[in-house]
Amino acid sequence: MSLSKVIAKRFLIGGQASGPSKLTGWVAIIGLCVGSIAMVLSVAVLNGFEHRVVDKIVGFESDIRITKINDYNTTIDIIQSIDGVKTAMPFQERKGLILSKDGIQRMVSLKAIEIEKLSSFYNLNIFLENDYGNQPMIYLGEMTARRLNVNEGDIVRLLSPIDHGYTLGLPIQIQCVVGGIFNIQVLDLDDKIAFIPYEIGQKLFIRKNQPDGIDIRLAKGHKIELVANELKQELKRAKVETWGELHEELFGAMKFERVGTLAVLSLIIVVACFNLVTTLVLLTAQKAREFGILQVLGSNQRAIKSIIMYQGVLISSLGIISGLILGLFIIFFQNIFGFIPLPEDIYFTSHLPMVIQIKDIIAILIISFGMVITSIYISTKRTIVLSSIKSIFLDK
Repeated sequence: MSLSKVIAKRFLIGGQASGPSKLTGWVAIIGLCVGSIAMVLSVAVLNGFEHRVVDKIVGFESDIRITKINDYNTTIDIIQSIDGVKTAMPFQERKGLILSKDGIQRMVSLKAIEIEKLSSFYNLNIFLENDYGNQPMIYLGEMTARRLNVNEGDIVRLLSPIDHGYTLGLPIQIQCVVGGIFNIQVLDLDDKIAFIPYEIGQKLFIRKNQPDGIDIRLAKGHKIELVANELKQELKRAKVETWGELHEELFGAMKFERVGTLAVLSLIIVVACFNLVTTLVLLTAQKAREFGILQVLGSNQRAIKSIIMYQGVLISSLGIISGLILGLFIIFFQNIFGFIPLPEDIYFTSHLPMVIQIKDIIAILIISFGMVITSIYISTKRTIVLSSIKSIFLDK
């Protein structure tokens, strides 16, 4: 071990030669520790909610969506030939009007799909085994059902005002039974979309002669970007979008929120760095005589500078690493035991979600140590000045 490290450890807070800098040193360590914990937990919570939102959106829609289809039969054949495609769901979608038995009206997007695949393709927690005879079924979001004042088993009528029929120019009306009510709680999807059988959509949407698009669900283990790029190469005239591209603005806002949160919480590290500078400058003032003696004995300014640098690195590493470890322990226990509960009807989860990634930890370490290195650099400048002055007096 070099002489600089030995002296730095001897001057370390709590050491025999630490002196009055002990208190300010521990304040700096605690500040860096708290700052690291705050950044780790805030990023973990934002990641946790983002993952839950992604799961909800992907479960409600699809992994990949293809629109602007010219030839449906050719397109579906190409999709089924792509490795990684598990299921393809064609759909028709149009703004339509739902009329309840009480005369209440609600305009939503009617999405016509192969209704027998509803529970297997979409994550809606809906049971299709309902005995309502041969009547066509409609599946509503919880908010839409509340606005219409209907429950499962009630009768509603569907209209597509854009698609006019031939009877006195009035739109076609089709009677359906509410077969199920789903609850997504993300992006107001509970009040935007209702699912109807594909054959009912063909009767309502008389101006459509083929599906508006195809939703694709991938098999586990296949990367969405790779499959999407392959589809784009095969279907050059069609529009291929992943779930991330479909909601680019939403996830862009989440990313900006995460960066903003890190920037704000970094101020805790800045305050702790002030304490670190105070500690190192105080230590320099206390040990100016010792630094001067070292210079008289032949130590150069670089050696003196390295002592204070090691001192700052030891203090900052202790604070940042301990805070990071404590934050990771909190995340671990929260994910295992869920000791921080949340009202499930509001946050669509029973406990606070926390997810941390390697890239987040690296970003936190870079931010923290970047500020610390700047603080140490400022302190070493002060050290050189004081030690030089002291050595002059000692020479005399």
